[in-house]
Amino acid sequence: MIKDSKKKFNSVKSILNQIPKFKVARTCMILGISIYIPLLILSVIIAAIFGPQGYSLTLNWISDLGGSAFTPVPYLYDIACIFAGMLTVPFSFYMEQYLAPLPKTKVRAKKISKLRLALSTYTLLSSLIGNVGYIGVGIFSEDRNYFNLHSYTSALAFGGFTLAAMLMGFLILFYDTGIPKPLGVYGVFGPSSALILFLIINQMGSFLAPYFEWMLLFSILIWIIPLSIIVFHEDNWTK
Repeated sequence: MIKDSKKKFNSVKSILNQIPKFKVARTCMILGISIYIPLLILSVIIAAIFGPQGYSLTLNWISDLGGSAFTPVPYLYDIACIFAGMLTVPFSFYMEQYLAPLPKTKVRAKKISKLRLALSTYTLLSSLIGNVGYIGVGIFSEDRNYFNLHSYTSALAFGGFTLAAMLMGFLILFYDTGIPKPLGVYGVFGPSSALILFLIINQMGSFLAPYFEWMLLFSILIWIIPLSIIVFHEDNWTK
């Protein structure tokens, strides 16, 4: 029994050790984008053409794509969110090591910036919050909004990814990461500005709030897609 437990532990440990690896993270990220973007676009098109009430990017919330009152296929958006959240987890772990790689010797390890390590750690935590939140958005969709969990998971998703972009942006600006500085500037100010605008417009009760929610989603996609393309263009870190 002890041997079986040890084997299970070693197998789990082996899987976890693979999470930050370049090929695993790249493959999962490519799958995540390849699944999420087409399903998101398809969900919007179907809801707009065949939805009982029609669908508009300026008038409907993103969450309406997961509601049967607005689309005949709400599960498409649910699947998109769940897969996107799951498949970007390895990317979150990979970026934590990419942005603040630990030196192989103890002497060099003492010289690494504590701020850099802290920023990379909080970036990972924020990213994971976003990952879990987005998975939750798909599970607790508009049709399954038990105990208002959809609203909470949406807040975790947007808040987590926005904070991760900001922290990662600071890392890119403060340190030599190989990622272009302009992308770091956008990471700091892009999604965060979109989130602030959305919160203000939503608090005002404006009919444009759904439109600004879409702008917030686009601001995050504009950040994470170019970032992943740059990072995974070459295996220049794990060689």
